[in-house]
Amino acid sequence: MQESPSASTASTGSSSASPEATAPPAATEIVTRPEPGLARGKWEAPEWFFWVVLAATVLGSLAYLLRRLGILRLGSAKGEQDPLPPSSRARRP
Repeated sequence: MQESPSASTASTGSSSASPEATAPPAATEIVTRPEPGLARGKWEAPEWFFWVVLAATVLGSLAYLLRRLGILRLGSAKGEQDPLPPSSRARRP
């Protein structure tokens, strides 16, 4: 199979266009970008603040879980507790 001369110039590009004529103009502005890290964007805060929020969330969630399980009892002394009312599903004699 022989290639035609026009097919070889089409695959390599036209040789009549010079690189200087197609080059984009040089940039005239200098762009400065912020340093990467947490001090970018809408929520600017010191790094320790995010750790404090995380710790408060974990401790609050743990306290809620322990309270729901009945392990953590706040606001009542051990001797003054009212017994839980009987369950409505319990079998009555």
